[in-house]
Amino acid sequence: MATDTSDIAKQGYVRVRSRNIGVWQRRWLVLRKATSTTACRLEKYLEEKHARTHTGQKVVLLTPATSITRLPSSVRKHAFSICFQDGSVKSVACDSDLEADTWVKLMVQECLEPQSGLSAGEPDILSPGIQKELQEQFHVYLVPSPKLDVFGECLLQVTHEHIYLWDLLSPRTKLAAWPLTALRRYGSDPAKFTFEAGRHCATGEGMFVFHTLEGEKIYCKVHQATLAIAEAHHRSRRLHAVPSAPPQSLIPSTGPTSSVPYRNSTSPLQQFSSSENLPGSQERTNHSVMPLRDVPTTSQSFDNILNPPRVSSTVGGTSRCSLRSHLLQFQAR
Repeated sequence: MATDTSDIAKQGYVRVRSRNIGVWQRRWLVLRKATSTTACRLEKYLEEKHARTHTGQKVVLLTPATSITRLPSSVRKHAFSICFQDGSVKSVACDSDLEADTWVKLMVQECLEPQSGLSAGEPDILSPGIQKELQEQFHVYLVPSPKLDVFGECLLQVTHEHIYLWDLLSPRTKLAAWPLTALRRYGSDPAKFTFEAGRHCATGEGMFVFHTLEGEKIYCKVHQATLAIAEAHHRSRRLHAVPSAPPQSLIPSTGPTSSVPYRNSTSPLQQFSSSENLPGSQERTNHSVMPLRDVPTTSQSFDNILNPPRVSSTVGGTSRCSLRSHLLQFQAR
């Protein structure tokens, strides 16, 4: 039986300490990388030949791992331990220090450290916490699209202003980028993340679908970023709209001012009106784009907190939103 080895980071014979009797047992261990459909994990087999047919495999997910460190020689030579969130520990011994160091290095890279990407070569001006958040990348499978020459497994990254797509094998190679201000709308379900790009994106307008296990997490990051953009835009609009007359003479603006930072004819920021025109504006938005495929999801808390029903919709249980809906929300206040 053929076995896919493209996601194998390392494999070989090691000795794994039994949790019940404390005996170090010889096993064939396989470290598999995270993909759009599976998490980073260890597979344990009695013999190497069993790995080819997946006979008697035992799987240990590394997603909940909190630390991977070398053990002192007094405990066991050439060994390391994996600590998990539930307090459990798995200990593994190798034939040499070099082999143990290699296992530790690869596992830390695959399940603990964020992939290097956007921040490479750029000034280090952010705090470590913010840097780590911006460097976080998600394993996705890009569905073939006539707008892009690439498809398949890749890394998706969300920053304050863009969605970036990076090459899986060469994480410093950027495949595509979409400004958040140019997204017509976006949505997610438990199996994928989807967005519709406007015509002023480098890829042109169109739908882009990414199969992933982290669709809801990607959605929340995009949602937070677009909400922040809308709030900043609203503050800038109000600041530049204040005239020199007394406060009682202030009236709401009925159109975009010359100071609006985004004047894209197809951008979600175009010509949003005052609160009395919200229903009509929302109706035009709903009928001007292709419907997203609705698949039930249980992650709706972010929408429920931030978006009133009249400015964002949840159809068939699918998370969906747009930058325009955020702008309409702030305009209605």
